[in-house]
Amino acid sequence: MVIREISKDEFNAFSKTHVLSSFYQTKEYGTVMSKNGYMDVYVGAFIDENMIGASLVLTKSISLNVKYGYAPRGFLIDYFNEELFTEFSKGIKKFFKRRGYAFIKIDPLITYSEVFPSTDTKNINEPASKLYNYLEKNDYKRLKNNVYFESMLTKYNPILNLKSFSFSNLDEKIQKKLDKIHSRGLKLIKGDIYNINDLYELIKRKNDRPSDFYKILYKVFKESDMIDLFLVEVDYHNYLENLQDEYATEISINERINKVFREDTSNKDIYKEKMDSDRTLNDLNKEIGDINSKIQNGIYKEIIAGALVVKYNGVASIYVSGFNKSYNKLLPNHFLHYMLITNYKQEGFNFLDLNGMAGDFSKDSPYKGLNDFKMLWNPRVYEYLGEFDFILSYTKYSLLWTTKQLHKEFERSPRVI
Repeated sequence: MVIREISKDEFNAFSKTHVLSSFYQTKEYGTVMSKNGYMDVYVGAFIDENMIGASLVLTKSISLNVKYGYAPRGFLIDYFNEELFTEFSKGIKKFFKRRGYAFIKIDPLITYSEVFPSTDTKNINEPASKLYNYLEKNDYKRLKNNVYFESMLTKYNPILNLKSFSFSNLDEKIQKKLDKIHSRGLKLIKGDIYNINDLYELIKRKNDRPSDFYKILYKVFKESDMIDLFLVEVDYHNYLENLQDEYATEISINERINKVFREDTSNKDIYKEKMDSDRTLNDLNKEIGDINSKIQNGIYKEIIAGALVVKYNGVASIYVSGFNKSYNKLLPNHFLHYMLITNYKQEGFNFLDLNGMAGDFSKDSPYKGLNDFKMLWNPRVYEYLGEFDFILSYTKYSLLWTTKQLHKEFERSPRVI
């Protein structure tokens, strides 16, 4: 087996047809990261001039004369062919070690289990579970379990099958919420690079990436028609009209309840209905006042949610999304996700990757709200194999560990998705 550098186009052609293909293993993603502190290297593995494996490897200097690599979502190789994988690993080690690399980090797109959050159980993929032993034998060090988003990429991903998705299969509560949202003046609009700052205002709390990162991401992927920017806009004139109609309807309901209550003031059920209706009227009246105030101040529309979605090989992946929590009552995040589902289903995509979940499905999980929201859409949740450091030089790797260079580079606080 021969390992050698290949061109970006040669790599993309191979990647697109590989079973472990993902947008993380494309020249587009490599180009984005090359503008954000890494160098992108593309290698292929050849047997008799036939390419049988390949990888984008993002490379970076971590200390004086020591570099590391990162193959996002892992090498594109048959991990289940032990002989082939062992030869591939030897070739990769030889290729990068002589160039001064200490290790290559990987997080393969291989499903270890399907998880059922409601019961906190999982079905283990037995062939995948057997990979751990010979990965270790080939100098792949298994890292932390990544329950709370500590690693480079998410380990638990909720994936929605768009072909079988149906509104009628959603829980009745979410159906009612979605029906009501459409009266709130919300609209999904498609943005462009000039709207990145609008999106950034909604997502900047999530990580420390600057807005320029997302501008580069959008520009590079857009050249290959691999990305969409969607925003949720609230139109206050439309919203006000619907609220006034709702208020008028509730007034009629309230008058009927009051008439019945006056005839029987001891009826506890009617009294409860009266109190509920009074509260509803009060809330609607306050909401109408708030919107009138905005309109009087010249605010007619606002962006309250948004997402960047990467498209690759029939899969639409929510790369990042966010919403303004000040508008929780409008349910902008629900509206955004439902409209994304509807849009990509109509466009013929097979799956929508809802982005990561935490691996802690207990009622005390700090990410319970996030997990519960994503499970509203009835996705299947897959746990990937995990993160590994493929050690090329134990001497250099140990030095990086003892000098805490690895900690400085990779230790991170749990983050919001």
